[in-house]
Amino acid sequence: MHPAAEVLGATLPLAVAIALSPLPVIALLLLLSGPRGTAAGTLFALSRVIALAVLLGIVVAASDAVEHLTGAASLPAVVRLVIGAALVVLGLTRWRPRPDDGEPELPRWLASITEAPPSRGLVLGAIVTISNPKELAFLLAAGVSLGGSAVSGLQEVGIAALLVVISALSVLAPLVAMVVAPHRVAPALDRLRRWLTTNTSLVMGVLLIVIGTVVVGGAIGDL
Repeated sequence: MHPAAEVLGATLPLAVAIALSPLPVIALLLLLSGPRGTAAGTLFALSRVIALAVLLGIVVAASDAVEHLTGAASLPAVVRLVIGAALVVLGLTRWRPRPDDGEPELPRWLASITEAPPSRGLVLGAIVTISNPKELAFLLAAGVSLGGSAVSGLQEVGIAALLVVISALSVLAPLVAMVVAPHRVAPALDRLRRWLTTNTSLVMGVLLIVIGTVVVGGAIGDL
């Protein structure tokens, strides 16, 4: 298999997992429901894309450097194996059924962002990205896979850019929809926000178990 195709197969599920993370989507939808929602949402999405790109770039560069210094070709697979196993364990601890009392109360900082000025969206986009340990684990696994691959430097940059775009699709798509047809999509986005808020633990539990299993399987195959 071509090295680029191989690394895409290993990293695309991780990018999809980042995109399906509920918290950034909930934060964006709350911002969009505010009085200056489009401006705040745009800055939020921009900040998230930048944060994802910077974090992924750091991991890829570090992985490249470590492999070059140590010469341990199996190190990326070992790291992914550990990360994948940790994700599965974390997913099992997070898997909880939907609460019986309906929509849970949002954290105070999150519930208040509907009235936030647009500039706050720029800060929030970075915060919800860099402070989420599960997303960081996905990014770490993706970066190690990419940095430890046999692709060229140009291919590495292109694949990293693709992964960032896919990871950010869950905030980019609602933002574009809200700009194009706000009155048509607003009710659907509000229903999505309520569903995600109610089912966050279940969504993350399933996501962590599935993606963790995929990462473990791929790592074992590369050992």
